[in-house]
Amino acid sequence: MADRMAQGTVRDEMEAIAAATTTKPPRLRRRTVVLDDGHRVGLSVCGEGVPLVMIHGVIAEGMLYARTLRRLAGAGFKVIAIDSAGHGRTAGLGRKGWTWEAYIDLHEQVLDHLGIERAVFVGHSMGGRVVVELAARNPERAIAVLPVNAAIGGLWDQLTGAARYVPFLFPLGIGLLVTDTAIGALQGRKQMGALARLTAPSLAQRVRELPSLPAAIFATATAKGSLDRLRALGHADVPVMVLHGDRDLTIWFTNARQAAEAAGGTLVRIEGGLHSWLLEDADSLPAVIGSLLDGVLGEALAERTPSIDVCYGPEALALTIDRPVSKPYQLEPSHNWRIEPLTPTPS
Repeated sequence: MADRMAQGTVRDEMEAIAAATTTKPPRLRRRTVVLDDGHRVGLSVCGEGVPLVMIHGVIAEGMLYARTLRRLAGAGFKVIAIDSAGHGRTAGLGRKGWTWEAYIDLHEQVLDHLGIERAVFVGHSMGGRVVVELAARNPERAIAVLPVNAAIGGLWDQLTGAARYVPFLFPLGIGLLVTDTAIGALQGRKQMGALARLTAPSLAQRVRELPSLPAAIFATATAKGSLDRLRALGHADVPVMVLHGDRDLTIWFTNARQAAEAAGGTLVRIEGGLHSWLLEDADSLPAVIGSLLDGVLGEALAERTPSIDVCYGPEALALTIDRPVSKPYQLEPSHNWRIEPLTPTPS
């Protein structure tokens, strides 16, 4: 890779990749890998450049975000969306699926298997909590962490802690998520057909893994200490950019501010955004990340990544899975946003 591109900053390399070939964003391709312990994991992959690892929300899969992620590949990212345990084409964890740590262990194994040594981590909802935990365990691996409407924050920790003793909070939370999703589906109804087509190929697998979903929901809802993980990221100088819709009915916006303050990171308020705003409009998340590339995310790349090559280990599998590249085109996001740098709160 280095032989093909002129020497320069990692942004220069990304821009060279983005300008290299066609005018349309590449399509994500479904791939399946088998880890050393025999666990089957589904991936959705496209592009070339700095690894951008995406973890989806509960009851979703990586391919569901394809229309958004292929646009990010056009900006010089190697997009790798991982299906979490019991989702998409990834096998469940059995009894271990009731423990939060098992999900983090699995994602670590996937990164090791693919030879990804540094990446930008993006996670939605449950996946936002996963990427925070992954980066807190491996701060040297994180170029930046972008939790999107993530299951993090002080109020979230308090509510999930209380749910252990007040059982009705679980169905209440699920009811709010269903309501939020229904409103989002109405607002983004033009996208529903495309989303259905994207997930159809893995429908049979998802039906087989339905028994794993209650464990995943329980593990996410009872995971402890998100503020501690965020403070650890702040102490390790890992850039954290918390993206959150300010009309999220499931994980209230207050949590996003608490999370960004704990990490001493950046808060991005998505005005009018519900819990799954990034699925309602394929251009919005790439446009937000584009604005961050011109600011704090671009600075993180410059400070933490001297070149794209250091992001991959020797003979990394991630480099050979898929290599189509594309040229960015004009984004037309339907959401507005505000970026607010924050200072850390005392631990």
